[in-house]
Amino acid sequence: MEGTATVGSLGKQEDDNDSMDVDLPAVHHQEAQEEDAAMAVDALISEDDLRGPAVPLAINTTGRFYSEHMRRCELRIELMRLNTLGHNPRGIYVMPSLGSINVWYGVMYVKRGYWRDAVIRFRVDIPREYPKTHPIITLSTSVAHPLVRMEDGRFALEHQFPQWTPYSDYIFHALNYLKNAFKNRVLKQLRPKDCYNIGAYMKFKNNLPQFRDHARVDVMKSRTPDVLYRQQPSDCPIVFSPLSDEQFESTMQQMRLYAGSQKP
Repeated sequence: MEGTATVGSLGKQEDDNDSMDVDLPAVHHQEAQEEDAAMAVDALISEDDLRGPAVPLAINTTGRFYSEHMRRCELRIELMRLNTLGHNPRGIYVMPSLGSINVWYGVMYVKRGYWRDAVIRFRVDIPREYPKTHPIITLSTSVAHPLVRMEDGRFALEHQFPQWTPYSDYIFHALNYLKNAFKNRVLKQLRPKDCYNIGAYMKFKNNLPQFRDHARVDVMKSRTPDVLYRQQPSDCPIVFSPLSDEQFESTMQQMRLYAGSQKP
């Protein structure tokens, strides 16, 4: 129930109903990852990767043999799992950068709450130290949210993950928390020390009508053509373009034909 939710549950996947939590399937750490890597390596690693220079092995903090090659493989597997295991939160779409597996671009369609109907772009930067440290999420769509830094759009993951635990915390946990952070149940739990935007926090606590008005302005701005269709970085694979009614119908028809051709 909403009144009994704990902070620890907020990084878990939820139904669109704010009052319900859905536990994620258990993630088997070392054994499952190693087995998946062995089975998927041929599909995930290109010939160029195999021809590349050898990378010396090192021991990471878990005591496993580790290399840059394996680290990239693990990131690709984690990206695959967003779809294949249903870990990706509803309304969030993520694709890797065209230039680096360490950068993911995403779009979040907010379904409810103060920012309902907002279209929010974000970027996930994955440090070389990952999974020993958490990813960095930065919003490129401007929102006056207590957990979003006004200067650069940095999202405060530290509130939910004060200590990132390798092979226990995953990027999909961070994405679920990003989604949940736009819900009232998370906003009500925040304290000043958790927030990047103290002004937004004080409005939420002391002047809710004004906070709500500012959120609605954020929503409207996020959906304007200047914001939706603005030029994206050259390595971003998620690009919106305006379509006429005819172009939309033609595109939908092609999608239907493709979906029909994939059925057994």
